[in-house]
Amino acid sequence: MAMTEQVPLQVFIYVGIIICSLVDFIKTEDVPYTLLNEPSNFNPVISFEGHYINKRQAPSSSDTTSPITETTPSPSGTQSTQSSTTLSTIDVKDQGSHKYYTSKVVLSDKYWDELNDFPAQHASLTNGHRIAVTVGLTFGFPFYGHSVRKVTIATGGFLYMSPFLHSWLTATQYIAPLMANFDTTIGNGSDILYKDYTDRFVVEWRDVYLQDQNHTNPFSFQTTLHKNGSIVFGYRQVPINVTEIITANHPVKIGVSDAFYVDATVNGITRRTIYEYHRVEVNLTLIEENTVVLLEPLLTCNIANDCETCIQQNSNFECKWCAAISRCSDGIDWHRQEWMKAGCTSLASEKCAKSPPTTLSTRTTNKSTITITSTTTVATTLTTVSTKPTSTSLKHSPLPRTTSSVASSEQVAAICDSSSISSGKGSCNEMKKEKNTQQAVGGIIGIVLVLLILIVAIVGWFVYAYRNPTSASGMWLMEHRPSVMKQKIVNMKFWKRTTETGDKYKIESSASEA
Repeated sequence: MAMTEQVPLQVFIYVGIIICSLVDFIKTEDVPYTLLNEPSNFNPVISFEGHYINKRQAPSSSDTTSPITETTPSPSGTQSTQSSTTLSTIDVKDQGSHKYYTSKVVLSDKYWDELNDFPAQHASLTNGHRIAVTVGLTFGFPFYGHSVRKVTIATGGFLYMSPFLHSWLTATQYIAPLMANFDTTIGNGSDILYKDYTDRFVVEWRDVYLQDQNHTNPFSFQTTLHKNGSIVFGYRQVPINVTEIITANHPVKIGVSDAFYVDATVNGITRRTIYEYHRVEVNLTLIEENTVVLLEPLLTCNIANDCETCIQQNSNFECKWCAAISRCSDGIDWHRQEWMKAGCTSLASEKCAKSPPTTLSTRTTNKSTITITSTTTVATTLTTVSTKPTSTSLKHSPLPRTTSSVASSEQVAAICDSSSISSGKGSCNEMKKEKNTQQAVGGIIGIVLVLLILIVAIVGWFVYAYRNPTSASGMWLMEHRPSVMKQKIVNMKFWKRTTETGDKYKIESSASEA
C-alpha cells in the first residue's frame, strides 16, 4: 500500500524534472536603450519570454545562384532612371518561406535610395550611442498584419515597431537590417538619415562605426518600409564579415521579430510579460556589399475587418471571427489578451451564419422509439408522445436477435472437464488457478505498459508544446507556467459565512487571465 501511495508522487517529481530540463535558462544578450523624451506610456516593469518559432527555414539552394526577374523600386516612387521600364536580372543567394514572410537574399545595387533631397536628421541620433527616437509615418505600415503609424529609430542599426515602449528594444518587435553596437559619436561623418516618401519610409545608417571595433572602416546600410508591407535591407559598405562583429556588449541580428503581451497585477504592481511568437533570422554569412534582403509579407488573419473576409481569405492560418470583439484572428497577435478575456478561444467561429435550429420530435410506442428530425426556423422543441398499439399503429419490425457467445453453466463444466482430461490436470480448479495467475501477471504487465505510455505521452506533449508555442498546447503551457499560477494563488481570497445549516466557504481569485 505504501508503494502504491508513493508512485504518483514519484511520477510528478520525474515529470517536473523533465519539464525543467526542457526550459532554456540562458542569460539574455539584449541591452537597454535610452528613449529620447520618454513617453507617458513608458513601462519599465516588464519581463520577456524568448519563446519563438520559425526562426529561419533552410534555404532551398544555399550554394548555388539562380537568375530571377525583379522590378526595381525607385526613390521617387516610380521606376529608377537606370531601369525606367526594364527588368534587371538578379542573382539569388538565398530564399525561404516563413509563416508570416517570405525572404530572399540577392546581389544587386538597384534597391538603394539616395537620400540627397533634404532627408530628415535628429541630433541625438547623429551624435549618440544606444539612443532611440520615435518618428511618425504618413501611412500605416502593416507589420505582422498590425498597422503601425510610428516607428522608433535606434542608433544600433534597427527599428523598434511596437507602440509599447520600454528600454529593452533589442529583444523583439524589431526590423533590423544590421543590429549591432554602432556609435555615431565616433567619426565626423557618422549620421542616421530618414525620409518619408508617402508610399515608403527609408532609414539610412551612413558611415557608422562599431564602438568596440572602431579600427575598421565604417558601415553604410538602409532599410525601406513599403506601404504594402514589403521590407528591403540594402548594404553599401560592409568592411568586415558580419559574423566577426563582437556580440559581447550588444546583440547582432538581421531580420524581423514580433511578440504579444500579457499583463498581470501582483501586490498592486502591474507587470507585462512579452512573448515573442515569431522571428525571421537572415543568414549573417550572406551579407556583403551590394547585398539586398527582400521580405514580402504573407496574408494574416488580423487584416480582415469583417466576418466574410476573415473566413474566406486564403492564408496560412486558421482564421476565426470573434463577434464579441469584432475581430479576426488565430489567437496569436498583439490583441491576444483581449481575445482570451472575451472568451474568443471557445466563442470564435469559422462560419459567419448560424445553421438553422432543428425540431426534435420523439414518439414512444410499446416496442421501440422513433426519432424524427426536421429543419425549421422556430425554436428547438422536444415532444414525447406515448401511444398504445392499435390496428392502425405504425408497424415495426422486431429487432434482430443476436446469438449469445456466453456458454451455459453445463457447457462450461463440460469444457472444463474435457480440458482437464486432455491436458492431464487433476482437476478443473488447478486450471482456474493457473488461469487466474496468468491473468494477474498480464494485468500487472498491462498496468506497467500503460504507465510507461502515459509518461512518454506526457513528455512528448511537453516537448511538442515547448517547440510549438502558438499551438493550443503551447499556449496552455505558457499560461499555466509556475509564475502565472503563483500570481493566481496570491490573489485568492477566502470567504466564510455562517448560516443556519452551518458555515459556508468560498475561494475567490482576482488574478487576471493570461
